[in-house]
Amino acid sequence: MIPSLTVLAAAGLIALSLSATASQVAAQAGNAAAGKAVYERKCAGCHGDKGDGKGPAAELLSPKPRDFTAGLYKVRTTANKVPTDQDIFRIITDGMPGTSMPSWAVLPEKDRWNLVAYIKAFAAEKFKEGPKKLELPKDVASSSASIKRGKEMFEAIECHKCHGTEGRADGPSRAELKDEWGNPVPPANLTKPWTFRGGAGRTEIATRLANGILGTPMPAFLDSVEKPEDIWHLTNFIRSLGPESPPRYATLVTVTAVSDAIPDDPNADYWKKVAPGTIPLMGQVIVDPRNFNPAIDLVSIRAVYNDKEIAFHLTWDDATQSADEPAKKLYADAISLQFPPQSAAGLERPYFLMGDGSDPVYLLRWENGRGVSEATANGPTKIAPLAGAEATGKAVYTNGEYRVVIKRPLGSKDAASPAFRPTVFMPVAFQAWDGGAGETGTKMSLTSWYYLRLEEPQSNRRFVIPPVVAILALAVMLLVVRVANR
Repeated sequence: MIPSLTVLAAAGLIALSLSATASQVAAQAGNAAAGKAVYERKCAGCHGDKGDGKGPAAELLSPKPRDFTAGLYKVRTTANKVPTDQDIFRIITDGMPGTSMPSWAVLPEKDRWNLVAYIKAFAAEKFKEGPKKLELPKDVASSSASIKRGKEMFEAIECHKCHGTEGRADGPSRAELKDEWGNPVPPANLTKPWTFRGGAGRTEIATRLANGILGTPMPAFLDSVEKPEDIWHLTNFIRSLGPESPPRYATLVTVTAVSDAIPDDPNADYWKKVAPGTIPLMGQVIVDPRNFNPAIDLVSIRAVYNDKEIAFHLTWDDATQSADEPAKKLYADAISLQFPPQSAAGLERPYFLMGDGSDPVYLLRWENGRGVSEATANGPTKIAPLAGAEATGKAVYTNGEYRVVIKRPLGSKDAASPAFRPTVFMPVAFQAWDGGAGETGTKMSLTSWYYLRLEEPQSNRRFVIPPVVAILALAVMLLVVRVANR
């Protein structure tokens, strides 16, 4: 009997499936010899020729590159210390957010599996046991009750001692935390899940909580919680601490026109009614000393003005409040807004890294312990205070977060200081320093030029014109009715 087309098709699909499975198994086996060539081209610069994490770039990186010879793998889905090949493959493919480890998805899949085989060879004895599957408790969906329970567990098992009360990595134990190799290892900022090195999915977070992170002070909590399902409650609470992805980045800083007085208090309810813009910052890597591992990556800005002054409300995370202590390699936390001294015609702007010898910039700066100042700069090492500065400001620091209000008059008495005018597009740039992370001088986070624009001033015409139009419309209607009744 001749098989039907349906049977033949099914047989073909089964054959293809078996072929794909066999191909995947072969790929997962990897070839260590082939992986060695890929490793030497792509990985040795950080992880070292011997796999000990001591490549030529290692001293510039924080956290330090993984020492493969120790056989300790932080991110794994197993109940024991041995990761699966898929765990290693995933890190190679996806990279590790918040570190210098990039995604290597650009490499052919075969090369990545070969890398897995070669990396395992640095500590082959550690893989003799074989991975053991981690069994998570039954999933518990997120709800207000679950989040409440998770918060209770967060405090009960003392997560806040490292991660802080609101999860911004500012807990009292932060300064004491070191990894297996004696390097400082800050806790994760739980309000920024997109930086989680093991992934931000609920299952990934629950896995980290259940079996810990090897080589770090983060322990396994599956046996520490009161009930196994508390792992999911804790996961749901952690996910409630921040948005799933970074806020949408601003492309224009809009300054809202207001008619009332502008408060100095950064915590005033007034500021909650002003729409924020999120500005991403990068490490300064152009001149020495460079900042390859910037501590401040985002600043939120709200801005308003009235007929007398302009005000900027700035918010950013900083796990430690610090002032100048150079002997301890600690410096003042600081932030600055940078403008051209005068509104430039066309697209010409000073050099974004604090100007240069021929084109200076104006800096509106706040510094912990010194308050607000105004200055001119002809480069990052040539900063001069501005005589007769009129800017004022106030700052608060709570649970790993700074909130600062900086105010100054709209007009200017000095040619080195810009005047702010409605509807004019003005270049603006940002710089920030986490002094507790050793950032000072050119070791900073920064942006290139953005644009700032003051909205048109509010007018009473918008309150007067609608009633006038309504009265005129009523008068016309009455006139039409009168004519119709004649």
